[in-house]
Amino acid sequence: MSSSLKLLHDYNSDGSSSCTEDEETPVNEENDVECRLPLPNSLKVNHKQEVNDEPEKHDGRVRCYPHQRGNWNSLIFIPYESDASFDILCDQIIELCKPKVDLKRINDPHISLTRTFILLYHWIDSFVLSVKKSLRSFHRFDVQFDNLKVYCNEEKTRTFLAFSVGLGKLEILKSVQLLDRCLSEYKLHPFYQEASFHMSILWCLGDKKNELEELLTQINETLTINLNESFDSAFQIRNYICKIGNKIFDINLV
Repeated sequence: MSSSLKLLHDYNSDGSSSCTEDEETPVNEENDVECRLPLPNSLKVNHKQEVNDEPEKHDGRVRCYPHQRGNWNSLIFIPYESDASFDILCDQIIELCKPKVDLKRINDPHISLTRTFILLYHWIDSFVLSVKKSLRSFHRFDVQFDNLKVYCNEEKTRTFLAFSVGLGKLEILKSVQLLDRCLSEYKLHPFYQEASFHMSILWCLGDKKNELEELLTQINETLTINLNESFDSAFQIRNYICKIGNKIFDINLV
């Protein structure tokens, strides 16, 4: 074994030992010293290191499951481009619900096509390719929202006010079925069996479902006024988004 290969072989990942002379090894031109070199700090991996959850930096939101290094939080969804009339509607609903419920805006409103799932890094390329292949002949379609409804997450840590989907529900269901097959290839959970397709627009901390449902009639009256004046609840779906960690993959429909 050459001296360079021997050094690599003797590399100790914990960097606990410094260079020590091996008395049994003869000194010559090819192998004048054999030693263990400390691993640079930049290359050390602390497997016990944890990422601390800091809800105060995220409006009080908490993780549903702990962060693990190498796992990429992922989601496939239909994006929505808000406009001035949408912003006005949200502002009016926020004011209507004060002080009973303190609602906040959803930064990127969307219609989910999957649950949030975990991908390993080496799965990313093949998974995206599988998704694009499954949807390669899927056509654009129109969506129209119905009334606003109240939803609460499984952990009861957040409550949402959301548009339920009316027109376009069948096409979304077909998309979900195709995506479920892709997820099953990686032993990932499918979408909810009794799916209620919706787009969340506002949220609050905790389980405030009862409080918001008491205000729901007034909220939908506000929606009706805006529909008559400026807000358009119908739009065309041209693409889906596959978000994997900080990577964004655009999936265009034909």
